[in-house]
Amino acid sequence: MLIDVHTHIGAYKDVKVKGIWGQITVECLLEYLNTWAIDRAVVLPIESPDTAAREGYFMPTDHVLEVCNSFPERLIPFCHVDPRDPDFLQKIRRFIRLGCRGFGEHKVELRVDDPRSQEIYRLCGKLDVPVLLHMDDIYNLDPGAYERMMQKFSNTVFIAHGPGWWKEISSKVDPNADYPTGRVEFGGRADRMLQEYLNAYGDLSAGSGHNALQRDLDFAKDFVRRNYRKLLFGTDLVGFFDKAYNHIKLMNSLNLEDPMYQAIMHNNAENLLKLK
Repeated sequence: MLIDVHTHIGAYKDVKVKGIWGQITVECLLEYLNTWAIDRAVVLPIESPDTAAREGYFMPTDHVLEVCNSFPERLIPFCHVDPRDPDFLQKIRRFIRLGCRGFGEHKVELRVDDPRSQEIYRLCGKLDVPVLLHMDDIYNLDPGAYERMMQKFSNTVFIAHGPGWWKEISSKVDPNADYPTGRVEFGGRADRMLQEYLNAYGDLSAGSGHNALQRDLDFAKDFVRRNYRKLLFGTDLVGFFDKAYNHIKLMNSLNLEDPMYQAIMHNNAENLLKLK
């Protein structure tokens, strides 16, 4: 069993995303999953004017729900509402009632501790659904503030993704490198937070997650064994766009004991999203 916790669609009905993501219809997504023998996948909307303006990406939750409801055995919907939407909390409640299993991908040009985002974190804790967020130097700024959110909203599960999170695998962080190379120094914030906070999880998807492990495989083997209960397999379809990335091959190269491998590849997601 493989569950990919991070995929998207880029074309559906009246919405077609600009650039390479516009290739990803639901049919293309299913073909991708079949190619890699991935059994189920979380489909993440992004309803953010920031990603629309900066990246050309905007995919409404209503579309994602419709797609996932057409393939319920394969696709799992999340919801996203921009925190600057005047009705954002009511919309989140509605989407969760309609079957969304989590909130995300939360990707907004705000600080990670923006008061409006904090209202989302609080509500998701009450609704018992996880928050999957993207962190870098543009979206959800400040990993230090993110740790404070862990503490403040201890009943909310956070799944972190992106360069702003994964560069923190090392205690030596280059602020100018989104995809750092070379040896990982023990004691990184991400490593410590996964150990320290019950509500902290890491999404291994995209180039950022792949790079965090690939850059220092000796460190990665110990890191994954320490944190296997808190890590989630995902791809962000990066292997579709660049064949140099292969998350499954990378995970297999770590030679994990079977219970650890199964936890990362599907069990953790099944438990968090209540799929069993």
